[in-house]
Amino acid sequence: MSFDPATTTVLDLVAAHPAVEAVFRRYDAPAGCCILCEALFETIDDLAARFGLDAEALAHDLSRAINTEHS
Repeated sequence: MSFDPATTTVLDLVAAHPAVEAVFRRYDAPAGCCILCEALFETIDDLAARFGLDAEALAHDLSRAINTEHS
């Protein structure tokens, strides 16, 4: 994993890796809100806990998007 979900915020990832925006959009429905509107300053772990998301799956999907961006 190329980031620490305990300390990296949604904003950190979106600013550094625009490809992750699509991942967050896919998680909007399960979260019940627009993540990019409501949780920009949350860490990935806090985001998952707040909205009942699978933190491991979210981190994996974000990492894949980041790695794809650099391929």
